[in-house]
Amino acid sequence: MRTALGRRTRSTLTAAAACVLLASCSGVPTTGPVVPGDGGDVTSDPYGGYVRLLPAGPQPGVTPEGLVNGFLKDMGSFEENHKAARSYMLPGLEESWSPDGSVQIFRDLDTVDLDPEISPDGLTATVSLRSSLVATIDQSGKYAPNDDEGLFEATFQLARENGDPDGEWRIQDMPDELILSELDVERTHRPFNLYYFNPEGTALVPDPVYLPVSNSELAERLLTKLMDGPSDWLGPAVRSAFPEDAETDLEVDNESAAVDVDTEGEDPDTVEMGAQVAWTLRQIPDIQEFTLRVDGTEVDFPGTEGESEDRPRPGDDFWAGVSPSATTSSSRAYYSHDGQLWSAGDWENENFDDVERVAGPLGAGDVPIETFALSMDESTVAGITLGGGQVVTSFVSPGAEYETVLDEGVFTEVSWDVNGHLWVVEETEQPESDEDEADRSRNEQPTIDGEAQPPEPGDSALWLLRGGDEVVRVGLPELRDRSLVDFQISRDGTRAAAITEIDGERSLEVGRVVADGDQVAVGGFIPLASELEDIIDVSWRSGDQLAILGSREGGTSQAFLVPVDGGSPPASTGSSLPGMVAISGAPGQPLIAGADDGSIWVSNDRLNWQSAVEGVAPTFPG
Repeated sequence: MRTALGRRTRSTLTAAAACVLLASCSGVPTTGPVVPGDGGDVTSDPYGGYVRLLPAGPQPGVTPEGLVNGFLKDMGSFEENHKAARSYMLPGLEESWSPDGSVQIFRDLDTVDLDPEISPDGLTATVSLRSSLVATIDQSGKYAPNDDEGLFEATFQLARENGDPDGEWRIQDMPDELILSELDVERTHRPFNLYYFNPEGTALVPDPVYLPVSNSELAERLLTKLMDGPSDWLGPAVRSAFPEDAETDLEVDNESAAVDVDTEGEDPDTVEMGAQVAWTLRQIPDIQEFTLRVDGTEVDFPGTEGESEDRPRPGDDFWAGVSPSATTSSSRAYYSHDGQLWSAGDWENENFDDVERVAGPLGAGDVPIETFALSMDESTVAGITLGGGQVVTSFVSPGAEYETVLDEGVFTEVSWDVNGHLWVVEETEQPESDEDEADRSRNEQPTIDGEAQPPEPGDSALWLLRGGDEVVRVGLPELRDRSLVDFQISRDGTRAAAITEIDGERSLEVGRVVADGDQVAVGGFIPLASELEDIIDVSWRSGDQLAILGSREGGTSQAFLVPVDGGSPPASTGSSLPGMVAISGAPGQPLIAGADDGSIWVSNDRLNWQSAVEGVAPTFPG
C-alpha cells in the first residue's frame, strides 16, 4: 500500500484540484532510478563480486601482536575450510577449531587495538583485542547493525611451537566466532532469503540471512539453514512446514538437490515443504530441479514442469500461489484526482490511457477522504475521512455502500495485508491507560509551516481489523519513547516498516508481528539505513525491500531502495523529483512517485522518470 502522502502532506488530497491545473508547475528531470526487477526476491548471480583473498600466512619471527594482526587479515579467506586461518594455530586448535557461524564485524584494522602480554618464561602470551563493533551476524545468519558501535573485546592465547623458546608463536586458544572487517564481510558474504510461511499459510515470508559464498556448498548451506528453522528475530512471526525435530539429509550436485526428511511420524504439508524448498533454491541458478522425500517416499507435485512430477523446477509457476510478493504482476496502481479515486494499469504505454475511475462510493468521492488503501485483492477500499475522524470501507463495485469501521479518533494511516486484515494508526494526545482511554483528546496535531508535527512519544495507537471489521488493539511497547511518523504493514502481514522520530531525528525501522491468541503486538524493531535522514515516506516494494523518501547528509530528498536484511546499504534510485512527497512500489511493477505540484511520475526502466497522470497519493494495493 501507500497511504496518501504521509503527515507532511495530509491536506494534499483536498488541495489537489487547484495545483494540478497550474501550468507553471516546476519541471521534473527525466533521469531516473535504476530499479531491480523484483526487489531482490531472486538472486541472479549469488557469486557476483566475490574476490578471492590471497592470504599471506604467518611470517617468520613475528611477534604475538603481529601474529594476531596477520590472523585478522587472513581470517577473510574461507577456502578449504579456513585453511589460511588455521595455519596460525597450534596443531590441537587447528584440528578442533570450528567456527559457530557467528561473525563479529569491526570497521577496519586501523580501529583495532592489540595489547600483548608475554609470560615471564617467554613461552606463552596473551593478546587482548579491542575494537568498535560495527555489526554482528548471529549463528542463524541474521545481520544486526550496531549503531552505537560499542566496544568489542576478545582474547587470544598464544604459545611457542613445541614449547621451544625459539619456536614461532601460534594461537593456542581463541573465540569460536569469526572476527572480520566490514570489507571482508562485503567481499565474502551475501544476503540470501530463507522462506517460511506466514501463520495463515497465504504467503511465504523471506528471512534474510548472510552466508559466505566462497565455495560450491552454497545450496547445501541454504537448505541446511532452511531446515534449521527461521532466525531468532523472525521466528515468532512465521512458521515452517518442516517439523522442528525432523531429521534431514541433503544431496546436492551441479544441477539438482535432493531433500530427505524423516518426520518421525508427523504428517506435514508436503506441498508447503516443496514451496519453501523451491523459493529458497531459486536463488541458485545452477539448481534446475529438486526431489523431496518424506519418510522415504518421493513426493509428487502434479502440474509442475520438469522431467517428472517428483522432479519439479524451483522456478516453476506452480509455486506462485504463495509467492513472497503476495501480489500479482497485473495489479493496478491507484491515486486520487479531483476528489475521486482512479486506477491505472498500462505503464508501458506512454499515453497511460488504461485509466479508469474506481467504482463504489469512495471511488466516486461521495465520502471525502484524505488517505486511502486498496486491499490486496483490489476488491475493497479503506479510507480516512477528512479531519481523520473516521475510517470507512467500501467494495469496489457499482451500487456498493460504505461502512464506518472506526470512529471518534484521529486516524492517520491505513494499510492492508494479504489476509484481508486492515491496519490503522491513530494519534492520541497522551499515552493511554485503562483510566484515561475514554477521555482521549480527539484534536488533530498542530502544524508548523503546513507540515503536521509528529505525535508525542507514545501518542500513537495501532488497530488491527481482522477481515476488515473485527477490531483488535495491537501492542507497540517499544515505541513508547519515540514518535510514530509513518507505519506500513508488509503485504504478507508478518512485519511492519515504521518511520519514527526522537528529538527531531527520524529513523527507519522494521518490526515483526507476533500474535498469541487474541493478543497481537509489533516489536523487535531493528534500524535500517541509519545513514539516511529526513525520511518522509515508506512503502514495501517487495517482501525483502522497502522504497523510501529521504536524503543523505546534506543532500536533497530522493527515493531509495532499502533491503530489509540489515546489512545492505540503501540504493539511490537516481535523480530526485522536485517536491517528491510520496513513493510506492510493488513486485514486478515500476516505482511511482507523487510530487507536491499534483503530478504523478513513473519509472519503468533504468533511465527515465516519465510524467504519468495528474493526481496525488499514488499507491499499489496493500
